[in-house]
Amino acid sequence: MKRACFLIITLLSFTGIFAQGEVSPTIKTVEYNLKNGLHVIIYQDNTSPIVNVGVMYHVGSKNERPDRTGFAHLFEHLLFNGTKNIPEGELEYYLREAGGYSNANTSADRTYYYTILPSHQLNLGLWIESERMLHPVISEKVIAREREVVKEESRQRYDVNPLGRIPEKMQAIDHENYSYRWPVIGSMEHLDAASLDDFKDFFDRYYIPNNACLVITGDVDIAEAKKYIKAYFERIPKGKSVIHPQYISATSESRIIRDSIKGIKDPHIVISYKAVPETHQDAVVLDFINSHLTFTGSNPLNEITKNHPGILKVASSKELYEMAGNMWFRSSYKDTLKYDYVVETIQNQLNNLANNGLDEKRLSQLKHSYQSGYTDMFYDMAFLADMLAISYLEWGTTQRVNNLIPSVKAITNEDIMKVTKKYFTPDNRKILLIYPKK
Repeated sequence: MKRACFLIITLLSFTGIFAQGEVSPTIKTVEYNLKNGLHVIIYQDNTSPIVNVGVMYHVGSKNERPDRTGFAHLFEHLLFNGTKNIPEGELEYYLREAGGYSNANTSADRTYYYTILPSHQLNLGLWIESERMLHPVISEKVIAREREVVKEESRQRYDVNPLGRIPEKMQAIDHENYSYRWPVIGSMEHLDAASLDDFKDFFDRYYIPNNACLVITGDVDIAEAKKYIKAYFERIPKGKSVIHPQYISATSESRIIRDSIKGIKDPHIVISYKAVPETHQDAVVLDFINSHLTFTGSNPLNEITKNHPGILKVASSKELYEMAGNMWFRSSYKDTLKYDYVVETIQNQLNNLANNGLDEKRLSQLKHSYQSGYTDMFYDMAFLADMLAISYLEWGTTQRVNNLIPSVKAITNEDIMKVTKKYFTPDNRKILLIYPKK
């Protein structure tokens, strides 16, 4: 199951630029609140006889207790098992018989469930999502089974690769005072130690209509949809108001942390520059910079490995959350080199960008790349629904989806140089050094 943060990266890596005079695509939504606080978003597109029904909950790993991590991700799995009115294992059968499909994803900030169906099966999708919210089966048997599923996922995703746990080590450094410091998948020890009441309390606190939005995109009759939305969802009781944890920043001073792990031949480095939350106005420029650093085989990071044989590979990523953000650079390098040589080489590339910006050809190339993928989003009802829900829950408006192309079109070399100078400085970074353990 894919993480929502991947969808954000994909979207923001593909917005674009239009020829002079060309109008950016826009969408119009119908939005309102039910009496229980559930926010409803409907986007009608009758191009294909397909409808997406999704519910996004404003809960992720950041809402967990430090000694009870992994709950949000476990519930991503658990809510596929069955409900009071959907026998265990039957949900998949219902969807298959209807020609549909369902999936979910979890991030540090949100959890999203969605179902794609032929449009005449809208009611089935509404019923399934209302059942997840109102009638989940949370029992010792189900919890025990899902614990084992998550443990296997953890082993396969992280433990088979010696470097698989490096990101969570860096997260713990970046966010030492806040709940972004642990991974979304959580701790297996915490899941084992948790009681049934712990899980039930977590569900009752966060998986409530006033902490969620329902989003429907595709071939839908709006008047009819409203009628059935009310029938399926308005009967669900409103929960207590959710108070999200207030962000507490980590120490700001630059520092170097050393560690060692088994199974690697060469030293590995992570350089983390403190950045901004994904809702900040500089986030779109940071994403554009990251695209420049990684897009196509001749990107600046690949040039580093070509010109410096001891540096084996360099990758960058933006780790932007709702409440905070960082930009990471990772590299493995030969032990014949000193780590500060690697750091200096990467910093020199960033300094070059800060001082000179991009040439017009590269600027245009990146903006055209953004356009192609972003335009595709308007025809992918599942992807669009996800982005509408994220935009509403985090930015407070679905219109952000319509504003992304203009915001990328407006990026100038001055913006790129200003943002690079602001964030990519030696006094704004932390460095994690990983050496082979003998």
